[in-house]
Amino acid sequence: MQDAHELMARVRDGAEGTPYTVVEQPYGFDVTVDLADARWLTLTAAHGLTKVFTHEVHVKKPGRYGITDVEHTVRYGAGGASLTAARSIKRGRVYSYQRRVEVGVDADTGHVGKVVDYTFRAGEGRQLIRRAATDLGWREQMNGEQLGALWFAGITVVLMVIAFGAVGIHALLT
Repeated sequence: MQDAHELMARVRDGAEGTPYTVVEQPYGFDVTVDLADARWLTLTAAHGLTKVFTHEVHVKKPGRYGITDVEHTVRYGAGGASLTAARSIKRGRVYSYQRRVEVGVDADTGHVGKVVDYTFRAGEGRQLIRRAATDLGWREQMNGEQLGALWFAGITVVLMVIAFGAVGIHALLT
């Protein structure tokens, strides 16, 4: 999979200086927003940003790849004598945009300023991958999960049309 290594290296170069990390996997590689980066840890811990976003890049064969978005959300809290935790995962093509700005007053100087200024767009990571792949002449294909979801949606629509048609015909005959 030498070609996969070349694509991964190009994506890693493109991610330089961003909060994204690139990690090799058996199926290709992952591009993840690196929330453990020291620049982002304080923001994450102090302000409850609990999402980890990964783009799984599946290398199908030389020159072909697929991207699966994976969004992990963790919520936790404590109140009185109880602890609560919840986790959710979204897979497939996830469209997500987050913008958070918080303004505060400096206790020493009294000046007002931004305490938090954070923007996240899921499409940025996909574009990072697609730019590198396009430069190498690679083409994107849907992954099995996406094709399966598309088939499921299509079959559901057909079944709904048949069911509503049968109900309509039954209503006309009675």
